[in-house]
Amino acid sequence: MTEKRGILVVSFGTTHGRAGEEAIDALERELAQSFPDRELRRAFTSSIVRKRLAERGILIPGVPEALESFRKEGYTHIWIQPTHLIPGVEYDRLRQQAEAWREQFAFLKVGEPLLLQEEDYDRVVALMQDRFRPDGDEVCIFMGHGTYHTANRAYEKIEKRLEKEPGRRFFMATVEGIPSLEEILDGFAGDTGIRKIKLVPFMLVAGEHALHDMAGVDAQSFASICKARGYETQCVLHGMGAYPEIRRLYVRKLKKCLSGIFYGISVGPGAGGSLTLDAADCIRRCDVLAVPRTGAYHTIALSIVRRAGQRIGEMFGDGGYLGLEEKEILYLDFLMTRDKEKREEVYQTLAEKVSGYLDNGKNVGMAVLGDVSVYATVSYLAAPLRTAGYEVTLLPGVSSFCACAAALGRSLTSMAGPLHIIPAGYEGTRESLGLAGSKVLMKSGRHLPETKQLLKEMGLYERASMVKDCGMETQELCWGLGE
Repeated sequence: MTEKRGILVVSFGTTHGRAGEEAIDALERELAQSFPDRELRRAFTSSIVRKRLAERGILIPGVPEALESFRKEGYTHIWIQPTHLIPGVEYDRLRQQAEAWREQFAFLKVGEPLLLQEEDYDRVVALMQDRFRPDGDEVCIFMGHGTYHTANRAYEKIEKRLEKEPGRRFFMATVEGIPSLEEILDGFAGDTGIRKIKLVPFMLVAGEHALHDMAGVDAQSFASICKARGYETQCVLHGMGAYPEIRRLYVRKLKKCLSGIFYGISVGPGAGGSLTLDAADCIRRCDVLAVPRTGAYHTIALSIVRRAGQRIGEMFGDGGYLGLEEKEILYLDFLMTRDKEKREEVYQTLAEKVSGYLDNGKNVGMAVLGDVSVYATVSYLAAPLRTAGYEVTLLPGVSSFCACAAALGRSLTSMAGPLHIIPAGYEGTRESLGLAGSKVLMKSGRHLPETKQLLKEMGLYERASMVKDCGMETQELCWGLGE
């Protein structure tokens, strides 16, 4: 099938021409310029806004109508990028509408709103504080819409971040929901250092809410309430979409939507039996399987995946379930050295190699021994890829030390006993071994002689066990280190 690719930018919409032009129109132009190889169209989710615009002769489709137009014109791959600020009611509805159309296209994906990941909040708050820095006797209050949806915690998250600034001058209030303007103003009582209030709409478009609920002349508007309390009040009548730095964040979101996903896939230890159902399904669906390699043919993670595929075939008669024969294998050559600069160079090179596949819309799954959260090489790629704006998902699995303990028939913890994971041979091993509770010594292979000596010196030698090649045909259980 010949791919025909389209982008649908979805906004709530506005009937205010100037406000829409400086926010929605400007954002759509920037998105189109950033991704010129795809047809970009718009849709508004508000039926009231679409109806009022239609009365003026301006026809804007809703999401179903826009998708039907793409379908009729033979588009096969559709990416939907919302301009919503938070994952609230409108975003939920958009996802439901998109799901109903998924079978009509070879590929359909919905991007993220402006605020979803924790780093999104950090970036947006930093930009807001930089742009709206108040004068000495002034505070800045951002006005959000608010919602009784669970997404209202987005405003609370922003408020928590604003609270951390020394000599606090930024606050977040909502029209509906919490925090409220009255609560914020009550907190100012008795503070003679505050004389002015700058009100800024925390909305994509400075439309009805900004003009009436914030800057309106009636007694219930934010501006009127602030003035009634004796504050000199200034209203900023520009939506967040009017600011280039915010639009760049949406470009970043669309890039993330258009790109493939990087998966860190735990394959467990042993001969493939510890591969989880989620891991097997992810391997099957990924376009590219990346495997770490520390030598020309040293690819234990790949061998575990192949053994898992064989076992699936033996158990269910589907030896090709994982699709390894047709899947592209990407070998990632890691450098085993303690030289931090050299390691960082290698990580950067490998991240760039992976990003080349992600930029082409391919999902890359990296097979990782044990569990992705414990001394896993995937962390060295996941961090820079996430920073660069790619979507990163980690799938948990069976950690090697849990499998080792099970093989020995031992419990790692008691009801109140702590568990310590210690990299053997590194600085601080002696101090860590002196802590109360159970200890797991990882990375002990090359440091086994000095580790054994240290255990003898600390009176721990007789209580230590070791497992080699856990779960493999070559597994060896040593209940005592004398073995």
